[in-house]
Amino acid sequence: MDSQSFLDEMIEEDSVQILKAALPYLPASGQSFVSIFAKVLELQNTIRLFTGAKDRMQLCAQSQEKADPLEMLTACSSVCHGAVKERLDSLISAIAMIQMFELSQNQERSQPPYE
Repeated sequence: MDSQSFLDEMIEEDSVQILKAALPYLPASGQSFVSIFAKVLELQNTIRLFTGAKDRMQLCAQSQEKADPLEMLTACSSVCHGAVKERLDSLISAIAMIQMFELSQNQERSQPPYE
């Protein structure tokens, strides 16, 4: 996948990305070992991130007041491909249309009647 999640960006290291980039050039027997090794390194980085300073993770957390389902779905869609991305994009479009409809209904209610 070309796009990465916020968590991937926080735990990513060049050494892990090099291992992943080298995978297609390794023999089949080496690919499985290197794949598992890369994931173990990512897991170590994730554990280090969450057990280190909790304030760092708090910085990336959205406050509940600002939580926007449309924004979350858009972020999820940006890291997906294929059928899952299509389903998410359809859901995003449907929610956006509902929000536009609700906005137009609210504007009609707030306008004074014609005389």
